[in-house]
Amino acid sequence: MRRHILRGPVPGAGLRAAAFLAVAILLPIAAGAVEPAERVRQAVQALCEAPAASLDAMAQGIPDARGLRDEPIVSRGIEIGRERHFALAGGSRIQARVLAPGNRLRRLSVEFWSPGDDGRLRPDTAAIAGPDCNIAAARQMVYGSDGKGPLAIRHLDAALDPSGIREPLNPPVPPGVDPGGVAVAMVDSGVNYLLPEIRERLARDGDGDGDGDGDGNIIGYDYWDRDARPFDANPARSPFFPQRHGTRTASILLREAPEARLVPYRYPRPDMSRMAELVADAAGHGIRIVSIAMGSGDRADWQAFAAAARAHPEMLFVISAGNDGRNIDQAPVYPAALPLDNTIVVTSSLPDGALARGSNWGPEAVDLLVPAEQLRALDFDGREVPVSGSSYAAPRVAALAARLLAAGPERTTAALRSAILERVLPPFAGDAGRVRAGFMPRPEIAETLPPLADPDSGPPAIATRHTLGEGVLYPAADDAGDARYTFEPSFAYFRGSGWQREDLVAPARQLAAILAQCGVHMPRIRVHELTGPPVYRYFHEAIARELIGQVTLPRPTVHFVTDTLQVDGWDAVAYGRSNTRSQPALRDTVWFTRATRDPGIALAHELAHILMDSGAHTDMPGNLMRPETAPGNTALTDGQCRALTEHGAAHGLLRARATGAAPAAAYR
Repeated sequence: MRRHILRGPVPGAGLRAAAFLAVAILLPIAAGAVEPAERVRQAVQALCEAPAASLDAMAQGIPDARGLRDEPIVSRGIEIGRERHFALAGGSRIQARVLAPGNRLRRLSVEFWSPGDDGRLRPDTAAIAGPDCNIAAARQMVYGSDGKGPLAIRHLDAALDPSGIREPLNPPVPPGVDPGGVAVAMVDSGVNYLLPEIRERLARDGDGDGDGDGDGNIIGYDYWDRDARPFDANPARSPFFPQRHGTRTASILLREAPEARLVPYRYPRPDMSRMAELVADAAGHGIRIVSIAMGSGDRADWQAFAAAARAHPEMLFVISAGNDGRNIDQAPVYPAALPLDNTIVVTSSLPDGALARGSNWGPEAVDLLVPAEQLRALDFDGREVPVSGSSYAAPRVAALAARLLAAGPERTTAALRSAILERVLPPFAGDAGRVRAGFMPRPEIAETLPPLADPDSGPPAIATRHTLGEGVLYPAADDAGDARYTFEPSFAYFRGSGWQREDLVAPARQLAAILAQCGVHMPRIRVHELTGPPVYRYFHEAIARELIGQVTLPRPTVHFVTDTLQVDGWDAVAYGRSNTRSQPALRDTVWFTRATRDPGIALAHELAHILMDSGAHTDMPGNLMRPETAPGNTALTDGQCRALTEHGAAHGLLRARATGAAPAAAYR
């Protein structure tokens, strides 16, 4: 982890971006813009003409330049380029980075720095060029007349002329009213509060001047610049191309916690001891939840924070583990590795609970695995973009904490922490062994779940068995007729899941009627009521594999569950032969949630997928295999029936019907 480097299109996005840029375009234009741009152009040309030349030879290609410093750029012990500094007349400087591994130019950047009114160098103009030496991106800083920091970044085109786009750097916070709800602090690079999605969710201290016009001051602060404008910008890597991180993390928090109001803090990179002031300010506003999506490898940076966190046990700090791909028990990253009782440390996982590539872990330091890869987040310019990493896992858990606190404001920090950690899957899921508590597959709904691990409930087991016989499945008469095949699926549900055996009768009857089109008769369905820990009332592939390994049921089996814990899960899902080559344990099973619409039709639809051994759908009106279930979608074509019976019989799921067979037992 680099020192202090932060981790890690919706409708109307264009209008929001336009409004954002409209604010920026009112900023003043710096004088003397042509000279720096020409200097940058000259430097790009000189570097491209002879990227491997000596410092002095390069300086000869830049008028009035004198070489100052020439240093190698090294990656994994190999020199991949050079960083060169030049002095110019009038005290200006040019800083250049030439990346040329194997002496082949890949990328170069040039920055022009000029003296400000106080005589100190400040960034002016920069450009980046590719291996063809064409300028791909260029920026210019816009300063005001007060001699303070830059007001905006002006985008330049390939000719280094203004493109008309500017990014503000420290605009005033627009007026607004406090939205109410649980206050959650976010320590990050700030937020773009010009975007309505952010502005309208900012916590405010009331009507600023008491005239009732809703101009309350925001709660939050910029501890980097020490002002009340925590605007999203991290210029640590480059002042011309600052990282915009906090808007993204904040958007995830606000989306997953509608009850929350945002308290943004821009972290104090110039002096990390200010973290003590930051924590004290949050505590003074009664804030109970703080999300921190950042870190560094220097424990000294975080001593002030550690002391402040210990001094405020009423606050819960949700911290990202970092994205260095290492065990932070052995190679610590802070503040994640700090031994604090009022923290939850979160890392990023894939949807199945496997540790995401590059994410940190640690059985002692890291508490949770949370899916945070390819999430959708609001970017600085108002567009929706994909994001990944532990930075985005932390706000998901902070949002859960906010929802839990909204439902139970009396909860202590210890109780709040416990309520979060007890809603994780047991150790059989994903890479849960790499963290202390386990894997939380659906943090956005976790508060709706019971504690998933119950050591007193024992392992899953069959409690009772029942049978739905012909008299139940075909209430009017035995409609076997000239059916050529029999089909005997198994049903299973957990006690406490919300399902009762009575709930299964109507869907089973509709299933029987639909399959009769294909000459398939159902003499009986065996129904199994199960008991065991609450986790088995929910569907997730890891849970399903564990259950199947402990309880053997005849296939095909329909498992009736409370809800799905799969990321982007379906209300009902079928596992045939063709889609279970990598997980054969799930073969010939259906998982059916309480939310499934038209349950009888959906049940027939999913079992037809298994019998046909195909996931194909059709757009034929009224057909059972349309993607959506609906009361009128029950028909099967002759071709579908042929595929259903041929594949079903070949895989042993259907049996040729013996004529004159005695009727199966009725419901008992």
